[in-house]
Amino acid sequence: MFRNLRSILAVATVLAAAGLGLTPPAASAEPSEAETAEAEAFPQLCLRTQVQTAKLRMLKFRRQGGTLSEVPYTDLAAFAASKPQVQPLTVTSYVTYDANLPKQVRCKGKSADHLTDVYGSAVAGPEGACADVNRVTLRQVSRSLTPEERKALVHRPNKVVIDPDTPAITGQDWLADFPVATKDAGGNLHLPSKSLLVPLDTPGIPDAFKGQHYCTLITPEYLKALLLGTVRP
Repeated sequence: MFRNLRSILAVATVLAAAGLGLTPPAASAEPSEAETAEAEAFPQLCLRTQVQTAKLRMLKFRRQGGTLSEVPYTDLAAFAASKPQVQPLTVTSYVTYDANLPKQVRCKGKSADHLTDVYGSAVAGPEGACADVNRVTLRQVSRSLTPEERKALVHRPNKVVIDPDTPAITGQDWLADFPVATKDAGGNLHLPSKSLLVPLDTPGIPDAFKGQHYCTLITPEYLKALLLGTVRP
């Protein structure tokens, strides 16, 4: 992405001002059943996001003294300035609403390579994708539907398309407005996700901005409303 060190340092200045980093997204295979089951133990979406994107193995992580918690923000400026912590592992979150319905969540978490650097190579990795989180959310929402709700579906869960992550280049880019869902010409519902991944070995930026993985995601409540047609993409 960068042609020389001068370009890297120039971008680092922008990132320092934004309080965030940059990197292209990592490719990720669909999560295994074991990984999905471990992540689904967390009802809070951003905690599940941390477990999924870092492929965090909670038993080994806890044996190393690790704990996982979330700090939610209601002020966007304060959230923008926040940073996840590696020890104790702490993620931050910010939810946007459609009336009183939670619509979209932004999660700031740590990258797998930072977790393995602190807690040991067996606790995490390889890096996953934010799209995997949407995939599990869709599965959970589908399983929660009542027989009456299934009859009323406008969008069938097995027809919903999980789009690959849209990579953000800077923190300001990641915080910008992003669609929670889209619909293609065939009427199929698409669930996009936006990611910002900054590996621990990223050169030319301060250490405080390294080892981050951020995701922008749909909430389960809003996804259910979309499937039932009570809101539209």
